[in-house]
Amino acid sequence: MSTLAYPSADFPGQPSVALEVPEGWEPAHAPGTTMAARLPREGAFAPNVVVTIEQCGPSFRIEDSLEQIASLATSRGGAVSEPYAADLGGAQFVGCDATWPDADVETVLQANLFHLVTSGASASADAPAHLVQLTGAVGGADAVADYELIRQVLTTARVTPWSAAADTDAGAATDVDVDE
Repeated sequence: MSTLAYPSADFPGQPSVALEVPEGWEPAHAPGTTMAARLPREGAFAPNVVVTIEQCGPSFRIEDSLEQIASLATSRGGAVSEPYAADLGGAQFVGCDATWPDADVETVLQANLFHLVTSGASASADAPAHLVQLTGAVGGADAVADYELIRQVLTTARVTPWSAAADTDAGAATDVDVDE
């Protein structure tokens, strides 16, 4: 009988993502997010960066995510920029900015970046991959100045694909020899 395990070479785990945030930013937790941080502000829109990682099938295209952002923005009376490319720590992202009016803060502006990670068995045609989405959001009177803040945080993103070697190394560090 064979044993299947997750994560493994047959079922790669999620990639890891790291961000550098300036002093004053704090972790934020919300359902559906992998990681988030924000700059708290009393009575104003808090600039924030959100990371999500989701498994996707072999037919997934980053264009699908760009279309989803465009649909969201236009449904709210807004618009999106032309797609652009960004190299963040050696990972190739595709992004677009989206903006829409908001009754509470006048305008919301988002920077959205997408990177498709394949690893392990993902080299096979039917294996899944992981979509890493980075979203920075600003709003209100400080949106233009705050956009530079979120852009600075987003450009620090580092994505590391899961690997069986990294998982084995981590496990080895926690092994305890009980014979001594």
